[in-house]
Amino acid sequence: MGCVSKQQGGFVRNWILPVIMSVMVLAPAGAQGRWETAARLDAPRAGLAVVVHEGRVYAAGGSGLTTPRNEFESYDPAYDRWFPENPLPRGLEQFGMASLDGRIYATGGYAPDENGLVGPSAAMWSWSTDTYVWQSEVAMPGSRADFALVPLDGQLYAIGGLVDDQTGYMFDPESREWSRLDLPAGVTRRAAATLVVDGRIHVIGGIAGETVSDRHDIFDPETGSWSEGPALPAARSGSAVALYQGRVHLFGGQSSDGRTTLQTHISWAPGDTVWTEDADLPAPRTGAEAVVLERGIFLIGGGSGGGFFAPFTALDATDVFLDDAS
Repeated sequence: MGCVSKQQGGFVRNWILPVIMSVMVLAPAGAQGRWETAARLDAPRAGLAVVVHEGRVYAAGGSGLTTPRNEFESYDPAYDRWFPENPLPRGLEQFGMASLDGRIYATGGYAPDENGLVGPSAAMWSWSTDTYVWQSEVAMPGSRADFALVPLDGQLYAIGGLVDDQTGYMFDPESREWSRLDLPAGVTRRAAATLVVDGRIHVIGGIAGETVSDRHDIFDPETGSWSEGPALPAARSGSAVALYQGRVHLFGGQSSDGRTTLQTHISWAPGDTVWTEDADLPAPRTGAEAVVLERGIFLIGGGSGGGFFAPFTALDATDVFLDDAS
């Protein structure tokens, strides 16, 4: 295969032959799965957002030494390479990002204002491969940071954040309108792991006020009701999460006292009553993001320290988890 060039979004991409990826077998006795490495991000980033969109992985934003970062890049699995895209309209950290109906939406998070002061934002933008340009969207009803933006049944759900006001938001891309969603007390947690499983939204772990939680809350949009799933073996926050082959995988994060960055990896499947230990991460990690491609779970970015130390311990690593049964 020869090298070709492709013009996309103002960037010329040089396509190269796939590289052979090294394999690290890290599974402890009794644990399932193994880890491999993939291409590194262009720059180390914790507190970033990552989504799968049209067969590629897109990574955006993250914590910087002084202000949030605005980088936006895409990963092509066929070439094991990250490519630059048009950057975010402004730097964002710990924000919500989701792919829905051919567009990527980015909203909220920590962002600099017109005076350069960084705080929670309500602004939203969207991006697509039709134009490769970020366009302004209707802002959320209120500012949010350290929350999740989850696509489900043609809607975007914004759940979590810094303050438990018992309110979430729901965005309809067709009407371009936000509506409010009443939440039970304690569901709004920052640094929670949030994902969709079988048409329901799961909110796992995180921090409520000053307390790290082991809670596992489940929302059914058809009935509007909340229920409880199996609690975590121990409270944790800042974990990456992904659904892979019918199991929810939770990676790293920080311990219940906030002093330890975790290297542990646990999983759970609907119907199970407990969480199961899986292959440890290659290294302790928090503030990372996880997505699934055909090859496995891609664990991207993050850092070995959280909070104030996040920009100073940020990682550019992309690691891939594969189940031994796959």
